[in-house]
Amino acid sequence: MSDHLSSFEPSEIITYLRKSRSDNPNEPVETVLERHETQLREYARHSLHVELSEKNILREVVSGETIAARPQMIRLLKMIESPSIKAVYVIEPQRLSRGDLEDCGHLINILRFTKTLVITPNKTYDLNDKYDRKFFEMELSRGNDYLEYVKEILQRGTLASVKQGNYLGSIPPYGYKKISFREGHRTIHTLEPVPEEASALQLIYDLYVNENYGFQKIANRLDELGIKPRNSKYWSAAALKGIIENPVYIGKIRWNHRKTVTTIKDGKQIKYRPHNTDCLLIDGLHKPIIDERLYHAAMEKKGKNVCIHKNDTLENPFAGLLFCQCGYSMSYKLYHRNSRMSASMICNNQRRCHTRSVLFREFIGEIIRAMEQAIASFDIEIQNNHLEELERCNLLLASLEKKLASLYEKDARQKDALDDGIYTKQEYLQRNAVVQNEITQTLSTMDNLKANLPDISAFKEKKTTFEEALAALQDDSCPAMMKNILLKKCIKKIVYYNDLPSTRGIGRYSKNEFSLDIFFHI
Repeated sequence: MSDHLSSFEPSEIITYLRKSRSDNPNEPVETVLERHETQLREYARHSLHVELSEKNILREVVSGETIAARPQMIRLLKMIESPSIKAVYVIEPQRLSRGDLEDCGHLINILRFTKTLVITPNKTYDLNDKYDRKFFEMELSRGNDYLEYVKEILQRGTLASVKQGNYLGSIPPYGYKKISFREGHRTIHTLEPVPEEASALQLIYDLYVNENYGFQKIANRLDELGIKPRNSKYWSAAALKGIIENPVYIGKIRWNHRKTVTTIKDGKQIKYRPHNTDCLLIDGLHKPIIDERLYHAAMEKKGKNVCIHKNDTLENPFAGLLFCQCGYSMSYKLYHRNSRMSASMICNNQRRCHTRSVLFREFIGEIIRAMEQAIASFDIEIQNNHLEELERCNLLLASLEKKLASLYEKDARQKDALDDGIYTKQEYLQRNAVVQNEITQTLSTMDNLKANLPDISAFKEKKTTFEEALAALQDDSCPAMMKNILLKKCIKKIVYYNDLPSTRGIGRYSKNEFSLDIFFHI
């Protein structure tokens, strides 16, 4: 093994270092990686007769159970696509993947088809060798089984700790700071009130319950008083809603309120965190800030207060799509001036953002032009690239089909020659083996060619979707809701930019200069 590997140059080997759950949890990541690097350098020097290249050492310092969560692993997979990389060097196979079986299969295929060796101090794996591949798969499977076992044990311990009233959230809620202390043989993780924030919480609940303030009005009041939220310049209605609903302020621990749920959509894993109505609610070890009667009065009011709109018909076809340069969404506003009506798109954060609004007709004109250009680009893409490539592939397939028919005829003639005694059995087997090998290779080439045929239908379907959305946008009789549905199939997001001062006359007496960043689903 060492003779074979000693022919490698340092630049041809990637060294990958990662701490896993099997390492001492009390050791810092840097310490574990340094120890493994020393071991690998020593082994490489004495057994592989090569010095490791510093630029090819990838140190994973973030934790992540999947490949997608590990940036250095993603970089490694990109690097081994190059023919100049011949091997990956690790302390053990499980460092490459202890994720799910999909990750393991993806990793094995990349290493196999790029002909990249996996070198460990105990064994070198050539994944084009079926026995090496089997052993490598067993090692990854063993690592995955261990990971699932460790996760289950940790989840049990976490749940037991929560049930004892410990606060295990990574970020303390507004009004508290996290503290830890020893009590006998166990460590207590809990919360301690922050006096100035606790006073702000009392004010929030009082304004909401006793003064009948809405969330936005409370936000405005807190900003006027100079009371700052933790991670932003101003208060928002959404943040205050979360505070009012949080039972932590009456001494409770809420667990699994936003549990991660995984679903499959269009063949891909989608993860989201919905509100869980069946979450655990446990008495915490921390001191309450809000009286229970005040909290329940807030909950009762929240249930009775209904958000009432002037009508329930969507007026803004760009709802959920259009955002101001400040980050806030933009709304459709209809103005009445001297018996005339005009519509504009305006930032919802007007109290602080002074970005100039834009007339709806000017804005929609830019969107229409951008969509027309996108549709034209589909035509160009189909004409210039995919039709030519499809024609070439079809000609090649036709040629291969003729060759295959000729081979089948040759195979039949050889069988007839054997039956007529022209060939001995030994002669037939020798001659027919060549034909069968050519048939197999031709079929394989045809399968690969068919698998990589340009998918013009996808472009045509996308073009049709854009054309339907454009037609709806240009049709004044089409409801805004229908326009919104069709636009969301074509557009991910629109960002509006306008650096002109918000003064009278712009848009009527001088041109309103604005620009858009449109992110299409292409």
